[in-house]
This record gives sequence, C-alpha cells and structure tokens, in this order.
Amino acid sequence: MKMSYKLFCLVAFLSIATFSGCSHVTKNDLSKSISATDSRGKVIKLNDVAKRVVVLFPSLLDEVYMLQAGDQVVGIPQQVYQMEDTYAFLSKLDSRIAAKTLPTPTYGGQSSNVESIIALQPDLVITFNTDQDNIEQLEGLDIPVFTCSSADDKSIMAELLGMGTLVGKQERAQEIVDYVDGELDRMQVPSIENAKSVYYAWSKGRVMSTSGKGSLIDMAIRLSGAENACPLPMEAPNISAETMYKWNPDLIILWNSKLSDVYDLKELADLPAVKNKQVFVMSPSFPFDPHTVKFLLFAKQVRHWSFPSYSEEQLKKEMQGAFEVMYGKKGLL
Repeated sequence: MKMSYKLFCLVAFLSIATFSGCSHVTKNDLSKSISATDSRGKVIKLNDVAKRVVVLFPSLLDEVYMLQAGDQVVGIPQQVYQMEDTYAFLSKLDSRIAAKTLPTPTYGGQSSNVESIIALQPDLVITFNTDQDNIEQLEGLDIPVFTCSSADDKSIMAELLGMGTLVGKQERAQEIVDYVDGELDRMQVPSIENAKSVYYAWSKGRVMSTSGKGSLIDMAIRLSGAENACPLPMEAPNISAETMYKWNPDLIILWNSKLSDVYDLKELADLPAVKNKQVFVMSPSFPFDPHTVKFLLFAKQVRHWSFPSYSEEQLKKEMQGAFEVMYGKKGLL
C-alpha cells in the first residue's frame, strides 16, 4: 500500500510537469501568432513572422523593400527584371535582383505558375485582390495570401501596415505611414478657384483611356491642388477626341508613354494643351508609382507642373527626403 502511494505521487508529479510544459509551449505559440486584415476584409493569421515571402506584383514588392524585409523575399514578379527603372532601383537594395537570381514564379501581367510558387515553400504570398484565380488555388492549398487593393490613400497605408505586421516590420511600417500622414496634412490647400484641370492618360500610348472620379489617380490629382479633367465616376473610361476637346484640360499627363503618342495624333492637334506644349510624361515612372505610398510623390510632381511657384528645385529636395524615409537609406534617388 505504501509503494502504491509513492507511485501515485510520482505519476501525479510527472503529470503536472508535463501539463505545465505543454501550457508553456502553447503560451509561446500564441505569443508568436500574428494577424492582419487584408483588402477583402479577411483576417490573415500566421503562427510566426513570415520568413519566406512571395510577391506577385512589382508595386507590392516595392513596398516590401520599403519595409526593409527584402531578405525575406523568395519569389518576385518577372516584370521586375523587364521594367528598366524598377530593376535599376531595386538592384540597389538586393544583390539577388541585380544578379537576376531571385526566382520569378510569374509571367507577364497577372499570369502566375502556382506550382512554382508552391515549390518556393512560402509562409506568405502577397498579391492584388484582382488576382482571384491564384488566390483561390493558393488558399485551397493552405498557403496564406494577403491581398491589397491600393484603392485610395487610406487603403494603401492600411495595407502597408498589414504587410508590416505579417513580416515583422510593424514599427517600420508605422514610421512610413506617420511620415506620409504628415506630408498629406502639409500639402492640403484651400479650394482653388479656377484650378488647373489635368487629364491623365493610361500607359503604352492609350491616350484615350483615362481615370475618372473616385479613382486612385483622381485622389492624387486632387491632392496636388489641381482638378481631374475627367468628370465621369468611372475607374477607367475610354473617351473620344470630341470629348477631350469638350473637357479641354490644361495639362495632359502620360504614364509609360511618349510625348509623340499625343503630339502625333492629328485629331488632337488643335487642343490647347497640345498647342501650348502642356503634355508631360511621368518618367522614370518608378518614383511616382501611385499604387504605393509614392502616390504622395505623384501628387507633388503634378503640383510642380500645375503651379510654377512649386519649383523643380523644391520638388527634387522633397523627393530626396521622401525616399530617405520610405526606404530608410540615403542617396537612392
């Protein structure tokens, strides 16, 4: 009977020790668990900071490097190697990009190779919410996917904070957001009577395709102090030359296009903005990508073209300061 009591005590002690050990592990696991809400309103949960990240769009990859989480990236969009200014800049931040050794599990546009993504064993995939086929396939395989919309300034900054959380760079993300918030406050101007109107043309010579009210581009143009020449509440309307004359913009801004794409169009030859040489190109485009927090720089560039008092010297100085904050390094621009 005495031996049985001792044996009982020993078993009880071991049971308590085992339970305490399990409780300790569970507590640690819970403390590492992190989550962020993406553009779909979906809460993305990870057991730990993502250490193997695949990014499927250049703009989103750019933001990961802003977060200084580039060493956690194991797969990038193929376009990064094809876009001259993007490749040149990101090569300064990652020798693997410079050497073109980072895998590219994507083709042009939104085409991705899901098998190649899986082979990279990602802890997290970052993509736009329009990438529906890939999202469904990857989540069906229990691979966490954080989506972005870049719909407006608020969503861009919320999504940057979400990415920062998942890659363990919350403080860095907050630093960038605080800076941009401060600059937005500083850029606010009273409503300007007879503000200049700006027509924005889509890339690759699509002069008659523009961005309407409520779009990301519309937000950036208004932030500059100018007005969007397109009054249509549409994301991407196509218009005619007749409509362009009706709107009669003061400036025309091109993205990844050439001045000749406008100046060679006979149907626009008599448009005042064309006759007055008020056609401008965002070139190189990388520093002004409006799908990132650099929408701020897009707006500053439009302000310079719209308001001569905002000088080129001031623009360059502010852009250099912005890049130092956004990337955490000097001498990148």
